[in-house]
Amino acid sequence: MCKNTQTVFQIPEIPFSADFIPQIPSFFTERGTIIHNRRNQIRIFEENGQQINIKKYCIPPIVNRILYSLGWRTPKAKATYQNAVKILENGFLTPRPFGYILQRRAGLLNFSYFISEQIQNMRPMGYKKHSLALIHALAEYTADLHEKGMLHLDYTPNNILISEKNGKYSFALVDINRFRFYKGEVPMGAVLTNLMKPFREDEQIKLFVMEYVKRRGLDETLYKKVLQRRHLRNAYDNFKSKLKKIPLAKFFLNKPLGKQ
Repeated sequence: MCKNTQTVFQIPEIPFSADFIPQIPSFFTERGTIIHNRRNQIRIFEENGQQINIKKYCIPPIVNRILYSLGWRTPKAKATYQNAVKILENGFLTPRPFGYILQRRAGLLNFSYFISEQIQNMRPMGYKKHSLALIHALAEYTADLHEKGMLHLDYTPNNILISEKNGKYSFALVDINRFRFYKGEVPMGAVLTNLMKPFREDEQIKLFVMEYVKRRGLDETLYKKVLQRRHLRNAYDNFKSKLKKIPLAKFFLNKPLGKQ
């Protein structure tokens, strides 16, 4: 009979009690402040004066559970930790990772947790109309990421944190379990897909891409290819949303948090 198991990893220089992380599953649903509650849940805790961000990942669909459990894919909590370390090593900002927990039931991955610092004085960029100054600042930042071979595969406004001081913007990346690192610059095919995501309105995307190509010395008509790819993606997403309404489709989707 397979037993339930728990794998815990945490950094050696953790700024709070070493017992805190292993005990998270026992108190997660009873304590903390919820800041995100959909398929996955994020709560903020305070321990020893340190604000801690804990993301609880829902139970994956059965195929992914098998792939994660066999080691053919890296569980999201572990991938997020590993990517955070690399992002910080490359000089970009993301919440400092403290560790992760992987729970298994009957040998298959169950819930998992990613533990990091809660960044202060930054907020998600969000889906709204932004100033030209912010658009240009993000274009410069994105060009720097791509030139250094760094690609956030879910580069959306809610995964880009911003702060502004004296007219200058700073950025941080979150929700980084899907991230790719290249030895050289990010390939142009991936660039096109990445550039279509940070803004909802076509006009803002055009301004963003025009500034991006200026920073990198690329063809200024690149924005046309980006918008074309965006429109195709929107059509695909609309088709996919209709598929989800088919009976039994939810069987193949991620389960809600539920009870352990």
